[in-house]
Amino acid sequence: MPDNWPEFQKWCAALCAWREARGEYHATNGDGIRAIIHVINNRAKLKKVSWTEIVYAKWQFSSMSADNDPQLTRVPSPPIDDAMIFTYCYRVADLVWNNQDSDVTNGATHYFNPSVVLPVWAKDMVKVASIGHHDFYRV
Repeated sequence: MPDNWPEFQKWCAALCAWREARGEYHATNGDGIRAIIHVINNRAKLKKVSWTEIVYAKWQFSSMSADNDPQLTRVPSPPIDDAMIFTYCYRVADLVWNNQDSDVTNGATHYFNPSVVLPVWAKDMVKVASIGHHDFYRV
């Protein structure tokens, strides 16, 4: 575990992005992962809370808090691709944390996979991007 708060927040965001979008790493040249981390950052700024509070808020990122989500206990491990993608997630989290990565989501605070679910909240938001299998929205 990292020994300071910013590192812990970046680690949590990286784990969330790895669980939520690692399958899109190759298909989107990493933009799917970047998008998840920007959503975390945008939502944290909007709510004035930490990245960790955003990532672990109940039902916000199912891979991090939903008991029935198969990703809930997954962590990066061999094969090498898992470790390489997680390393990428962490690097992006570090860049976003330090305001060194442009927001590919155009300020999105929410996202979903439209082939899986159409959340009720989406009707009250503005669609701002589509990246990989996800649509991105903001208030």
